[in-house]
Amino acid sequence: MQTQPISTVAFTLFLLLLSPPRAAAARPPPDPLRTSCAQARYPALCVQTLSNLSNTAAKPLDLAQAAVRASLARTRGLSAYLWALKAASQGFELRQRVAVSDCVQQISDSVRELSKTLYELQHLRDNTFQWQMSNVQTWTSAALTNGDTCISGFNAVAAAAWNMKLELKQRVTDVSMFTSNALYLISRLADSVTGKPRANSGN
Repeated sequence: MQTQPISTVAFTLFLLLLSPPRAAAARPPPDPLRTSCAQARYPALCVQTLSNLSNTAAKPLDLAQAAVRASLARTRGLSAYLWALKAASQGFELRQRVAVSDCVQQISDSVRELSKTLYELQHLRDNTFQWQMSNVQTWTSAALTNGDTCISGFNAVAAAAWNMKLELKQRVTDVSMFTSNALYLISRLADSVTGKPRANSGN
């Protein structure tokens, strides 16, 4: 095998040394929405919920309000569905009627809790901020607990005896996912002012 003359190899190396270094590929700026949702229990749903917000408007208060609006809308839809189901429950067994009736009350309570939460987030004041945030966290947590209690009532009804059980549980679980993300973003808003970092709290 014939080798290149040393002079040729040296000249090639010389040219390589003179060549300007390649610029590193520029990294895209982080997406504020994805960053904000990264530690939520349901991050993909969180990003989807907030996708109508422009990145420049992705401030903690904007995100919390948008998440609560989404949760409230879903909860109102579930409440309307449950009221209609209760009205048509005459043919249900007693335990089924009780489970539906209890869930109607619990989800109606959730609508009230989330409505108060949204109103409070729209009327935050510097001198009462911590007290207001404590209230909205309590109300949103209560709404989340109401969903869990509703599902527990359905679990007491035998699946084989009630084909609607799985659909009802799925509807309530769907709403709870939105509420869980809303609670996380509310906590993130509170921490953005107090300075305490927010990791996934399991909400």
